[in-house]
Amino acid sequence: MHELGICDALLRMVRGIARDEELETIRRITVEVGSLSGVVPAYMSDCWEAVTDGTELEGVEFVVEELEGTARCMDCGEEFPADVNRLRCPNCSSEKLTPLTGRDLTLKEILAD
Repeated sequence: MHELGICDALLRMVRGIARDEELETIRRITVEVGSLSGVVPAYMSDCWEAVTDGTELEGVEFVVEELEGTARCMDCGEEFPADVNRLRCPNCSSEKLTPLTGRDLTLKEILAD
């Protein structure tokens, strides 16, 4: 479960930003997860809860926004919405695809008082 490592890295990142920006109280963290990133959003929420347990960020709202990925078929050139459960061209059924978007995981926002 690499989501645990990702959340641990996010915790360190948020702490560093909070220190550098002199943020008082963090209320919400928002991350964007692409559908082709291999990251399971539900696991991210559970792992965030685990890594922040007993820290100053325990109980901070953690929002995961899922972004749809797109891919291009290398055989027919079709571009289409794709996720890890749908990796076949809807036009020609080829599995030779190039991901265009949706592989990112981004710390989008830290909402603080």
